[in-house]
Amino acid sequence: MTDNKQIKPTYSVLADIYDDVMIGVDYETWTDYIDEIIYQYHPDAVSVLELACGTGTMALSLEELAAYDITATDGSEEMIRVANQKAESARSDVKFLTRNFLDLKMDQMFDVVFMVFDSLNYLHSEEDILKLHDEVKKVLNPGGIFIYDFTTPRNSRIAIKHLNNESKRVNNLYRYHRKSSYNAKKREHTNRFKIEKLGKESGNVAETFHEKHLQKIYTLPEIENIVKKTEFSILNAFDGFALEPAHEKSLRITMVLQ
Repeated sequence: MTDNKQIKPTYSVLADIYDDVMIGVDYETWTDYIDEIIYQYHPDAVSVLELACGTGTMALSLEELAAYDITATDGSEEMIRVANQKAESARSDVKFLTRNFLDLKMDQMFDVVFMVFDSLNYLHSEEDILKLHDEVKKVLNPGGIFIYDFTTPRNSRIAIKHLNNESKRVNNLYRYHRKSSYNAKKREHTNRFKIEKLGKESGNVAETFHEKHLQKIYTLPEIENIVKKTEFSILNAFDGFALEPAHEKSLRITMVLQ
């Protein structure tokens, strides 16, 4: 069969192999961390909204931890399709919806909104980050909190040593290659995926897809200055997965806003 090469939107074809690509991520620890932040800053929270939920692993894990009423959204229809499949298999009550977090259009309010795994870094301008905060403010109940993380320039400089070239086969249906690069001057981190769909019987490459993921990398002072322009106040900025203050060597910073 002819090898058809196609350029696909971010998180489209990748949705079918996303959980395999992310197999090294400790979602349980991450979920425990978010739950601990919620308990510390809003112990009475019931309704929770996750933005950029991907294939729903965090939302499903959070549901197992506590009696939250969880809605999870992502801008990729393909990712939500996979999330719904996982929810059905787990007999979960999590509600998964396709939504652009810059245009939420939700019909309910929430006690907590959270967004993890550097999804904020996919916003490349202050204008879009401000828009995100505006959208979240619209759907937060009084006293509600907004939790999100972002990665720093130091994280990209270190990560590039480990992610520069990675090739793996996923079951017998896909093979992917990830190449990462970091432009320190522009502070842009790029992940390029080449995904090959294999023939079920022949094992040969039937189709080839390409996805490009571009992240803008921010510092804590930059994010703090942007937040000052919103209706939110900063309750804390944590270092990585610890409830300790973020600092200049932090690789990932978690913001807690109200």
